Amino acid sequence: MDILVEFGFLQFSTSNSLRQISHAVFKSTERGGNEAPMGIVGNAFRTAYPGGMVEVGLLDWWLRAGVLLDDLKPKGLVIGSIRGTGEVERLKQVGGKLIVVDADPRVRYERIMTRRREDDPISFDVFKRHEDAEMAHGETDPTKFGMAAVIEQADIKIANDGNDVNEFRKLVVETLGLNNL
Repeated sequence: MDILVEFGFLQFSTSNSLRQISHAVFKSTERGGNEAPMGIVGNAFRTAYPGGMVEVGLLDWWLRAGVLLDDLKPKGLVIGSIRGTGEVERLKQVGGKLIVVDADPRVRYERIMTRRREDDPISFDVFKRHEDAEMAHGETDPTKFGMAAVIEQADIKIANDGNDVNEFRKLVVETLGLNNL
């Protein structure tokens, strides 16, 4: 997402928005699927809006940039952390593309631990339990977590297993054709 921001996109983080509400309501930002505080809040949005947090991101775009003249608008909107199939459906209804960036679970865990958020898992086993719950293999309810189905619907998949940030940036720029903007 940061790379798209460098190229003039406005960023909306579903996780940051959910984290704020989850903390206010539950005094917790624990992840781990449908029954965890973050999951409960995310599912409430998926129930209230067919597009879940994508809908909230689109509203945010409209409120912050949608009314501006074209020469003042960002190049586009990038919404991060889509976890439900209803969110993917809404994204595609408005002409959006689903880009999935994935890495080996051990690599993802190590990267998460470097950011040091208070809600980060304390062990790799806890991380894996959270991930498995959010993957929700076989889940078809668009108001629930279903990352396995979300990943299957990707328009573009990018692997991020390497440690070289510059190489990854180059891969993203080339894959998304950002130099042509």
